[in-house]
Amino acid sequence: MPLHITVVDDHSAVRLGMKYIIQEWMPETVVSFADTMPELLRLLSSKFIDIVVLDINIPGGNSFDMIKMIRGLQSHVKILVLSAYEELLYALRYIDLGADGYLQKNSNEITIREALNTVCQGKKYLSNDVKAHILEQRMSAGEKATENPIGSLTNRELEVCRLLAEGKGVGEIAKLLFLHTSTVGTYKSKIYEKLHVNNITELIDKFRLHDFGVTQIQS
Repeated sequence: MPLHITVVDDHSAVRLGMKYIIQEWMPETVVSFADTMPELLRLLSSKFIDIVVLDINIPGGNSFDMIKMIRGLQSHVKILVLSAYEELLYALRYIDLGADGYLQKNSNEITIREALNTVCQGKKYLSNDVKAHILEQRMSAGEKATENPIGSLTNRELEVCRLLAEGKGVGEIAKLLFLHTSTVGTYKSKIYEKLHVNNITELIDKFRLHDFGVTQIQS
């Protein structure tokens, strides 16, 4: 039976580019598309899918809950996250939540095929940079190291922080994440406290400065 791979991205160029790479990798593969999270969920409800190549910043998505939602419909499906978000900040978080791999969007064709092969074989895929980072963490265990303050945020706090840094207000964030505005306000206060910032301008500056190279990731 040929594989069925669904590419989830709201940019047509990315979808078509991934289809070309996938069918060069395995010509008989059936490739379908979704450009929103609701569309992906409809596909998962009606078709057996082997691998989901998932951009985590899509309409109706942009949340760590996406992995749980996908697994709730098809527990067997392999999930390869394909994202522009900084992998040292996000990769292990998504792996811990159940994704099978994390790949940067600027990866070349060889790397993308390697990632597809890896998850297809039932293994976890992480880039060499992330693996090296994990090794460095272990080797420096017990030593005093400069921590990236963004790494101290919980998954939900990181979601809220990213949306705040994108210029979204508390009300808009509440709608996107299906939370009460008061809950988002509480997260915002915790973020300010953890990052030692007093306003949104300072938050944006710190997020841009530290959105890579975390040395500690909280679950």
